[in-house]
Amino acid sequence: MTIISQTLHQAFYGRRHHLITNLLDGRKKIRKAEPLRDDSIDSLSSSDTSDFSSASTRAASPTFTSILPGILGDGLGKLEYPIPEWPGQLRPKPRTIEYDEALLTVGWQMDNPYIWTGYRQASGSIRQCMYSIYGYLHNETFNILTHLLGSMLFCLILLSHLISESWIFTAFVPWSAKSEFAGAQTISMIKSYDHQSTLSSTSSSMSMSIYLVSCVICLGMSAAFHTLNCHSAKVSHRAHRCDYVGIVVLAVGSIIPIVHYAFISQPFWLAVYTCGIGIMGTFTATIVLHPHYRSRLLLRTSTFLVLGSSVIVPVLHVTLQEGYSQACRKLAVGWTIAAGILYVSGTLI
Repeated sequence: MTIISQTLHQAFYGRRHHLITNLLDGRKKIRKAEPLRDDSIDSLSSSDTSDFSSASTRAASPTFTSILPGILGDGLGKLEYPIPEWPGQLRPKPRTIEYDEALLTVGWQMDNPYIWTGYRQASGSIRQCMYSIYGYLHNETFNILTHLLGSMLFCLILLSHLISESWIFTAFVPWSAKSEFAGAQTISMIKSYDHQSTLSSTSSSMSMSIYLVSCVICLGMSAAFHTLNCHSAKVSHRAHRCDYVGIVVLAVGSIIPIVHYAFISQPFWLAVYTCGIGIMGTFTATIVLHPHYRSRLLLRTSTFLVLGSSVIVPVLHVTLQEGYSQACRKLAVGWTIAAGILYVSGTLI
């Protein structure tokens, strides 16, 4: 029965009840209507009838929860019923969702079955992804901030390194060597102190700069991946490959300074190992980026392992050639091996 027919039926039998007069305004609360008299049914105008008809149509709508049973119950007292919000007034979606819902909607974000909550909704907007860095907490907040702050920190270290190199007096040795004999003696004395002779080398400064730049790239790409992971599946997969490339860049950038200091007085071996590390890094990056190798997890893992453990080769070369004590003085063998173990462990994890 429609609302109007039921209302007529109740009025005919003389029962008092309340009618709702504002079903069309879309408010959350319904205004209370005055109870009808028994003889007031004849005074219903055509406009009221049309309102009832419209109300009947809305009552049948799937987004409308019927309030009729409560109105036509006992007809006593003043009743107030909330109505649902219309599409233009829908509540915003929660920013984060649980595991079960994420499994159906943002499955590409789920790489750890032990993370049960805090998954971001698919935004499809870079602006919304950037807002998630500082706007609210989720299960990627720690990953984003640690990599982003780390990248910024290494940017400052790189800037400090470049500025210090430009202000060190020994950086101008080639020009200053043409000065008077006394000036040349002063320069030689300065170069003999601590590490100044190392800093005076352009190649040494460049090798350290390469390492710092690789740290910035790796941490920056990782921060970008964790930030854009909620954009869409397509963007997330591309950002993930860039994250892997950043790891390759850091591995190569970490080995180049070791090779430089190991063979600083042997240009041939320096060139051989530098080119070899560059070729291995290029091959690994190709494996990571090429769609053909996307599903070959074993091959990708193996290339990372080979690249990370390749630092052992120049260290072993120097140890056999000059002895363990000299290798430790040049390369800090213990720390170098520890760094290689960390790279390999990260790959396996």
